[in-house]
Amino acid sequence: MDSLAEFFNMGGYGAFVWPAFIASGLVLIALLAASRHFAKAQERTFARLEGVAGGPAEEDGHET
Repeated sequence: MDSLAEFFNMGGYGAFVWPAFIASGLVLIALLAASRHFAKAQERTFARLEGVAGGPAEEDGHET
């Protein structure tokens, strides 16, 4: 159990290392959430645009 406490203490630098790990993890999670939100918004926009522009001439590959 003593070695686990030493691991978390990290030679006296644990008070600096662990908050840095936590802050980095939170930033990565926030970036992931923002990226997913942006991607879903773009998918909705593309689907809406395809619905507006997707007439019969575009469905079979012929232009009018």
